[in-house]
Amino acid sequence: MAFFSSQTPIAWKNLVADRRKFFWSLLGITFAVVLMFVQNGFRNSLFDSTVRLVRLLDADLLIVSSGRYNLATEIRFDRQILRRASMLKEVAWSSPLFIDRLASPVRVAGRPSRPIRVISLEPREHIFRDSTIQKSLDLLQRPGQVLLDERSKKEYGFQLEQPEKLNAQAIELANQRIEVAGLMPLGTDFVHDGNIIMSLYDIPDVLPFRNGKNKPTELVDMGLIRVEHGTDIQRVKELLQQLAPGQIDVYTPEEIAQRDIRFWGRNTPIGIIFTIGTVMGLVVGTIICYQILFNDISDHLPEFATLKAMGYSNQYFVILVLCQAMYLACIGFVPGLVITEGLFQLLTYSTGLIMELSLSRVLSVFGLTLLMCVFSGLLAVRRLWQADPASLF
Repeated sequence: MAFFSSQTPIAWKNLVADRRKFFWSLLGITFAVVLMFVQNGFRNSLFDSTVRLVRLLDADLLIVSSGRYNLATEIRFDRQILRRASMLKEVAWSSPLFIDRLASPVRVAGRPSRPIRVISLEPREHIFRDSTIQKSLDLLQRPGQVLLDERSKKEYGFQLEQPEKLNAQAIELANQRIEVAGLMPLGTDFVHDGNIIMSLYDIPDVLPFRNGKNKPTELVDMGLIRVEHGTDIQRVKELLQQLAPGQIDVYTPEEIAQRDIRFWGRNTPIGIIFTIGTVMGLVVGTIICYQILFNDISDHLPEFATLKAMGYSNQYFVILVLCQAMYLACIGFVPGLVITEGLFQLLTYSTGLIMELSLSRVLSVFGLTLLMCVFSGLLAVRRLWQADPASLF
């Protein structure tokens, strides 16, 4: 067909005949692409940031309380269960993880106190897959020393960009003076504005009432399990579950991550809003693309009528308009991707949230862009189907 010919690419020439109009058309498609990327990016950021901690843990299985319906809730289980788990011959290693937020406000001198997530652990153990965070644990040498998340929100007042001033700041955690031994890159989420990692041996001094009148370290938020090499993980999972039926749940890190993603995506207004935002971006883009193609068809209707009078079929015009739609989708997508990358870097820096452009996410938005433009083309081409060549001259 003529519009596929290298000598007379009709679809392309129709688009670029008016350069100024072509520029504004691409701008409209680019806007729609950026809108979908940003809405999708915020939605993915909600999920990625929320489950980042569990995905960083170097464990085969995680034990949590059965009442802990998502990672942000502070519902714990008895540490004795974890001790019993460590005695199984299939378990090579176990370690407790303590997570506090509501009872662990942080205050910088001259600033109001704000809740912050405190992750307490055994600093001599290999806890994290991320080598930067794991190496930072070596800095926890003395009581009262902590690691501070370098992505914590500015509202806390930490001098994160000036280490010498940060070390000189008077910082209190739950009314106890602490010393920042170093920084680590964990990242915030929609619940936690910042993070602190400290040794579990500091819990009795800093958070003495986290278990009422009982020993504060006897309630565990998460138990990390590493199984013996060559052991079936699913079998170990069943054995662990039988240690305290109805009291604990056992997951792989990815299973608990997917559970939280489902919770935030289906049961919270935030997840639903960002999903609707992505759909609205698709709708807006469809309307924009439809107007572009419809106007182009209207402007060239006499020429199309001539071709129709010469015997060109409706199928020819469908393919012609779809070709133009594909050109708009592919060319408009590129600047949209570049702008989005810059926006994501800016948002990551300013908010501390994880805004990532993985290949799968880029391809998904590209697929939506193609769908948007193709659907718009099919709507716009009806104008040609209904046109009577005799009435257009």
